[in-house]
Amino acid sequence: MTRSDVLPAVSAVSAVTAVPAVRTARAAAPVCHALTVTVQDGGHALTRISSMLNNLSVRALSFRASEDGGPAVCEIVVPASDSPRAQAKLLRCVEVVGLTARLASDQPVG
Repeated sequence: MTRSDVLPAVSAVSAVTAVPAVRTARAAAPVCHALTVTVQDGGHALTRISSMLNNLSVRALSFRASEDGGPAVCEIVVPASDSPRAQAKLLRCVEVVGLTARLASDQPVG
């Protein structure tokens, strides 16, 4: 097989299958839910929350403890696909007093 045998076949195929480049839209940012958890902090609430959610994709987590021994507030941002599982895990925790969910853009969920 010589170079002259290959080139006409390649050029014929490329002429038939030539397709203009297709531009794809950028993937939209994933929708995230912000979970606000009120916990009765006994000193280990943050440790328990982080260990419960270690298999999920947590985007952000903040924890505010109360100075006077009152309830602490933990805010967790997770993708919408992980939100039901995260809520179920958090509600099984003994220290959890309340749980609310909203879109990360400050709109209520559901």
